[in-house]
Amino acid sequence: MDLAAMLQAHIEAVEGKPVVWGESDCTSWAASWVEKVTGDKPPFLAGYSSLEQAHALIDEAGGLDVLWGRSLSTIGIFSKPDYAAALGDIGIVDTASFGPVGVIFAQDGVALWRADNGTALLRPRSRNIVKVWNLSE
Repeated sequence: MDLAAMLQAHIEAVEGKPVVWGESDCTSWAASWVEKVTGDKPPFLAGYSSLEQAHALIDEAGGLDVLWGRSLSTIGIFSKPDYAAALGDIGIVDTASFGPVGVIFAQDGVALWRADNGTALLRPRSRNIVKVWNLSE
């Protein structure tokens, strides 16, 4: 299965389903994508089951980007400065309504965010993309 088809299946698996914290929120959804693409499971935020617990872990780490960076580095994935996101990459986008959120990038600069009941499409400006991790290398 090619990357676009894999991503479509990943999206369809959560459409119409509510977020379960620690299992299918924006971070854990992206982590499961990393595992599908690379075969390596990032140790993302293990053990949280609520928004409050997730925020406590993020605050303790010093930010969502720091937490993701630490986790991904343990499996050899590092962010790339000035890297333009490509299909299948993951990243952090700073949103006006929710603050920093984890995303999976699709084609043409579209970012997919795990929303309350499925996914939402974001078209972030480059200044709102906090970090990108390339999964194809």
